[in-house]
Amino acid sequence: MNDVAKDHPLIARLNKIAGKIADICLMLACLVLLWLVGLTCVDVIGRYFFRSPVVGATELVQISMAGTIFFSLPAMFLRDDQVVVDLFSFVRKGWFGWAVSVIFSLATVVAVFIVADRVFDYAVRAWEDGDKTIYLHIPRYLIVSLITAMVYLSAVFAGFRGLRLLLRPGQMLPDETGGRAPGE
Repeated sequence: MNDVAKDHPLIARLNKIAGKIADICLMLACLVLLWLVGLTCVDVIGRYFFRSPVVGATELVQISMAGTIFFSLPAMFLRDDQVVVDLFSFVRKGWFGWAVSVIFSLATVVAVFIVADRVFDYAVRAWEDGDKTIYLHIPRYLIVSLITAMVYLSAVFAGFRGLRLLLRPGQMLPDETGGRAPGE
């Protein structure tokens, strides 16, 4: 019996939909990363062999790196793929481990929503002020709005994972490798 089979049918369906959305975000992150590799190659070849670098390459690299990072966030929060240093594995066992996981999940959702709200405020300010990038004059609010959307989606996915955990009293969700917590 797999992990999703233990969920309520509605939760299992929502998990499947969220998984598809997370996969789309990961594909976008991969495409941005591929673009970044191509841009870097063209810029290096142009700079060193033709003495003609790509204009605004620094800005494009910065935007692309942000895209790679923030398009990856929703999948990371949905699948709980954060790096975890498990020094005290006994804390993850049984009801106590479940309660600790629920508390950390709630704290994560609150923290990510606070960050998303701050980034949203920055996007609004960039739109109102008409901020643009220095060399290419790309409107900054477009970039920050995408970042805001990805951070809000990450918070929703973290909340959804917390809800799945909450609806399984005393049981842990598997970690990112699909394994169980030690002692289960």
